[in-house]
Amino acid sequence: MFRWMQVTAALGIAAAASLGIAATLTADENVQVVQVRDDCDPATFNAGPPDGPGLGHICDGNGGTTFGAFIAELQATQVAEKWRFNPDRMSEPKPILAHNRGGETHSFTKVANFGGGQVDVLNALSGNPDPAPECFSPSVGGTFVGPGQDLKVPNVAGGDKYQCCIHPWMRTTVRKR
Repeated sequence: MFRWMQVTAALGIAAAASLGIAATLTADENVQVVQVRDDCDPATFNAGPPDGPGLGHICDGNGGTTFGAFIAELQATQVAEKWRFNPDRMSEPKPILAHNRGGETHSFTKVANFGGGQVDVLNALSGNPDPAPECFSPSVGGTFVGPGQDLKVPNVAGGDKYQCCIHPWMRTTVRKR
């Protein structure tokens, strides 16, 4: 009986600890968490041409979408569904914590109007030929979020728009009141 109680207690502590980690992102009801997601396959995203972009090590995740499948999806639909902000709409204008759950670096950049980003080929494939000017502002560097990192956005207002300046179809808006 005592051994069973020890195992049960240990499992309970482990479960509480894992819930505590998740709760740190959502415990503050005055913060809206936006999950920044992608599904990059490191073997192909980090490979050189013809299998990958040849840009050096850019995927630190363990996703299953190959670089070829990513490009094919963009060519067919102008979006890569697993590259997204979740949620893509927020009803409350309150501070945001953008949490990167993917393997690539993304930006969480406030823009006046949605547009393209910094990567011409992704702009063309996603049907965003006109870049958002904010994506080329000197301050854009402060909006980049690496894999596993968080970005806090304290001053959020109704009507605000945020996009990734690398993958410009990744967007979210804050509803006006």
